[in-house]
Amino acid sequence: MRSILLYANEDAWTLQRLEAALRIATTCDSHVHCLQLTSADEYVFADSFGGVYPMLDLLRDVRAQEEAFQQQIEARLSREGARWTWINEARVPSGAPLKRLNLIDLSIVSLVNEPETSGSTPAPARLAMQSDTPILAILPHGRPFDTRGDVMVAWNGSPEAARALRAAVPLIRFASSVTIVEVIEHRGQRSAIDAAEYLGYHDIKAEVREHLIDQEAVADALRRAAIETAASYIVMGAYGKSRLRERVLGGVTASLTKDSPCSLLMSH
Repeated sequence: MRSILLYANEDAWTLQRLEAALRIATTCDSHVHCLQLTSADEYVFADSFGGVYPMLDLLRDVRAQEEAFQQQIEARLSREGARWTWINEARVPSGAPLKRLNLIDLSIVSLVNEPETSGSTPAPARLAMQSDTPILAILPHGRPFDTRGDVMVAWNGSPEAARALRAAVPLIRFASSVTIVEVIEHRGQRSAIDAAEYLGYHDIKAEVREHLIDQEAVADALRRAAIETAASYIVMGAYGKSRLRERVLGGVTASLTKDSPCSLLMSH
């Protein structure tokens, strides 16, 4: 993964995202594109007669704070010997990043579910659904992201899961261990052997585990498996609610982005 996009707005989770970006950059020799978003719409006053007036003084203060924060992040990147590009865009946060993802191998956001503001990152599940670029959503608390830690692959044989696995290969080749977890309703229903063989072509050894769900929800089974395997992050497909099998697939994306024991690497 030689080109990664880091959402560099100042918020409560910036340092965790930065740490993850530096780990990947060191491991994969990546170039870090730092994207800082300024929502100018928040600094415009509209009167009752339809007049629109920019609050220039406030906007200048905000930009001064952003520039100071930029200097802090760039100083850290420089100390770590990273290669980076700084990008500032005065756009709406929910839409501006998408055009930047076309030639990016991985986009790093935070695994949080608070309302979006000009200083927060796009919701990871929605961003994963809107882009073909893999999304690494970093868990702010709990088990830290580690490029050389243990990795769990959530497998169901779908095109989305296969796409996520292929996209993750450049990163998971550095993992200490890889476990492919297949959640099934009946033994023999599906097999993850093909996924393990595919990783073998890349000289990656993987263990295959089957988890019977019975009355247990799929997301709960995956959470339990991630805890049991001490996963640093989960590789998984991202699904939308429009799919016919939303109960088994679509709900998992929403559930894990709301409550995951570790970071998520998702691809739609």
